[in-house]
Amino acid sequence: MNRVPISTYRLQISRDFPLDAAADVAAYVHELGADWLYLSPILAATPGSTHGYDVVDPTSVDPDRGGPEALARLAAAAHRLGLGVLVDIVPNHMGVGTPAENPWWWDVLRLGRDSRWARHFDIDWAAGGGRLRIPVLGESLEEAAAAGALRLEDGELRYHEHRFPLAPGTGDDRDVLGAHARQHYELVHWTRADAELNYRRFFAVNELAAVRVEDDVVFEDTHREILRWITEGLVDGLRVDHPDGLADPGGYLDRLAVATGGAYTVVEKILEHGEPLPPHWATHGTTGYDALAEIDRVLVDPAGREALDGIDAELRGRAVDWGELVHAAKRGIAQ
Repeated sequence: MNRVPISTYRLQISRDFPLDAAADVAAYVHELGADWLYLSPILAATPGSTHGYDVVDPTSVDPDRGGPEALARLAAAAHRLGLGVLVDIVPNHMGVGTPAENPWWWDVLRLGRDSRWARHFDIDWAAGGGRLRIPVLGESLEEAAAAGALRLEDGELRYHEHRFPLAPGTGDDRDVLGAHARQHYELVHWTRADAELNYRRFFAVNELAAVRVEDDVVFEDTHREILRWITEGLVDGLRVDHPDGLADPGGYLDRLAVATGGAYTVVEKILEHGEPLPPHWATHGTTGYDALAEIDRVLVDPAGREALDGIDAELRGRAVDWGELVHAAKRGIAQ
């Protein structure tokens, strides 16, 4: 029978607080009364990342966070105390801000649509004329080349500290602009990102590229390590980051439930006041933003609303209908 926690205690796993450090505080968390440890993402992330949501290799536990051996030690320490283990997973996107650290993205930049990993990322190749747009420039290509910021170096295309691979047979001359024109990617000015990107990103973060987990092959490649944790009894449950970013959240959760044998799963779903969680989603619930919102309302004195509304109207020069403002803002974002 799959376990269900009464309460969880979240631990931010990083290079400075790795999995072995988490194992060391397991007894303390148990004494506090929580019955599960809840870990931030632990898959290999961009080196130096403190949060872990910028996964660069979904096939391994991050060595900076202790690696697979440390996860095994943590799981053993937690389970000896009767604690469950919940891990945050990030199915929607991967970190691409440092391309050389993400082998899948690096290969896509090098080989374009011929890369084995091209199907894994949500890229509209036709919209980019067959090239992947990378919004990184602070000036024009010509200005960057003339200043030496854009250059060929050590078999790569470089722009300041940024490194990009060269397609086979395209880096054998000194013409940096000619070499750039022959790549499967196009470096563009950063201001073009909001209107002209041809890869789906997470929110407005250019460095987080969306992954097509609705594809069976992509799901298998991105979840093989995660499912190992469940099948080997290392992890008891999963917290799914940002399911609303997926093409089919309900379908993803169904597939995850089957793959994990119905392991305890919660989702980061921010519900409006009174909004129900989709009943067809295979999840045990949310991570609690809705509960926190209710608690927040208890702690806020409603008598302060009139004064705050008055200050807001004074600053804006007019009173605002908040329902209309929220509706207009959501329509604007959607458009």
